[in-house]
Amino acid sequence: MYIKADKPVYEEGTAHLRCKSDKISEIVFLPGDHARVEMFRDLLEDYEIVSFNREFKVGTGKYNRVPITICSTGIGGPSTEIAVTELIELGAKYLIRIGGCGAIREDIKCGEFIINTGSVRMGGSSKFYAMPEYPAVADFDLVMCLKEATEKKNFKCHLGIGASIGSFYRGQGRNPLSVADKHYQDLYNELIRLNVMNLEMEAETIFTLSSIYGVKAASICVVHCNRITNEWLVEYGDPQLNMCKTALEAAEILYNKINNKGE
Repeated sequence: MYIKADKPVYEEGTAHLRCKSDKISEIVFLPGDHARVEMFRDLLEDYEIVSFNREFKVGTGKYNRVPITICSTGIGGPSTEIAVTELIELGAKYLIRIGGCGAIREDIKCGEFIINTGSVRMGGSSKFYAMPEYPAVADFDLVMCLKEATEKKNFKCHLGIGASIGSFYRGQGRNPLSVADKHYQDLYNELIRLNVMNLEMEAETIFTLSSIYGVKAASICVVHCNRITNEWLVEYGDPQLNMCKTALEAAEILYNKINNKGE
């Protein structure tokens, strides 16, 4: 038995997410780690795991009557491109990344939140969709929903430009093998000079594809480490849970605004 190679679809649904449009809400949260999909079992009503294939786990439920889907993307641009493309194909209209990141400003503390308004495009996959000068920007309305939600819950939050880099070690200035590598250390220092707030691996792919395909996207991340102070937060379960609750609050704000506008 064969299916079409240029657009493979299984009986269960799309090639990688393995689900169909009736299981995907318009509002979708995008954690990297599939374990974070499980965190929503106690946060959503009528929650069900729709599918789990490779790094992609999909769950759907409701928060105060607001339908929400959670879909893990795995680490980095390539797997994120797969998830975002299939989700948009299945009807997703609002994509919110919920993840972790590393701050590269001394004043940003571990456990605080960062909402990226835009991202330096160094993730890799988006270069196949747009020229390097094409910006990776978050949707203004979604950013404001996330900002309002953090203020309601009195969580410390920073807004600004981040950088998505398709490498955890060399690309982000880490050198675990102690090999001389001036080029990438210079790149890391240049991002600091440009007042980039944080490093992570997925946001720019989500922002770029969303802009191209006419859906809205934003990102909120917990600061897992600060590269300037060289601190790594070992126990970040509670901050992650607070971030998930904040994202749910933002989704409800968004949902109410959409309905009030009659969209």
